[in-house]
This record gives sequence, structure tokens and C-alpha cells, in this order.
Amino acid sequence: MTPVPGGWKAETLFNFGGSQGDGQVPSNGPLVADALGNIYGTTFSGGSNVCGNGGCGTIYRLTQLPGKGWREAILYNFRPPSTGSGYNPTAGVIVDKAGNLYGTAAYGGAACGCGVVYRLTHNSNNTWTYTVLHQFVNSDGALPYSSLIFGAHGNLFGTTVGGGPYGGGVVFEISRASDGTR
Repeated sequence: MTPVPGGWKAETLFNFGGSQGDGQVPSNGPLVADALGNIYGTTFSGGSNVCGNGGCGTIYRLTQLPGKGWREAILYNFRPPSTGSGYNPTAGVIVDKAGNLYGTAAYGGAACGCGVVYRLTHNSNNTWTYTVLHQFVNSDGALPYSSLIFGAHGNLFGTTVGGGPYGGGVVFEISRASDGTR
């Protein structure tokens, strides 16, 4: 949306699902931009791996091309349930100062399929490494549908819509010391 006299002008930057293996069904924000103006987000389905009747989802980057619109790059294709690595993200990602992305996948994980918290690390050779930071086991929460936020000391905070001692969801914290990034 761009402000114009008397209102706003909408412009479509990118259309999903235009090619085989493309992400589909963009997740509920947030979108996040890096210092270069690249936009990062997730899709709930699509991608190159199959989960049930659709794709497992993706993490993508949109890069603006001078005078030519935007180009999509799939940074990660979520994997099927049997891998235990999480799939079908319902929320976007956040980015740290090093350019690493953090998010949640609503389903998957080795224990009960209750979802995961992940990090996508940007490597010096411009590749990305996916790491599961936490697998929910229902007693500590299930179905992390929301986005994460960073706390004052770099810890991650979020919520789940299920699990916990009463089954109604939890607010959780993951410390940076526990994920080995300090």
C-alpha cells in the first residue's frame, strides 16, 4: 500500500503458485525486511515436499529487481511429518542482526506432531541451514500458530493454541543459551 492523495494505492508485488514447487497460501505475517530491502516470509503449503493433500510449506525471500518487479527464492522447503522437523507454518519469521530467520511450524516434531520452533541460519556461501530449536510435546504446548518476538536479552517468546497443563495453550520462552547461539 502506497499513500496517495485522498487514500491508498494497492500494488501486487508477487503472485504465489505460479511454478511447480512454489509456495502457496502465504502465512499470517509478519513479513520482515532486511537491510537490503529483501522481504522474508513463509507459506503454509506448496513447496517441493508433500504433506497430506498439499505441500508442506516454504520459507521464501523476495528481492526487488530494478524496474522489473520482484523475484522469489525458496530458502527452505518444509519436510513431511515422518522427518520430525516441522511443517505447515502459520506465522511469518523474524530476523536477528546476523540475518538468521526464526519462526514456528504449527505441526510436526518427533514427539507428538505438536509443532516446532526453528532457526534458518544464513551461511557465508549464501546457503541456509535449518535447525529445530524446540519440539513441543503437548505438556509444554502444542500448535504454535503465532509469530515469535525477541526479548530484551535475545530470548524468543511465542504462544501455542493448544497443549500445556490445561490444554488451552501456553506462552513460552526459549533462551538463546539453550540453542547454542551465544
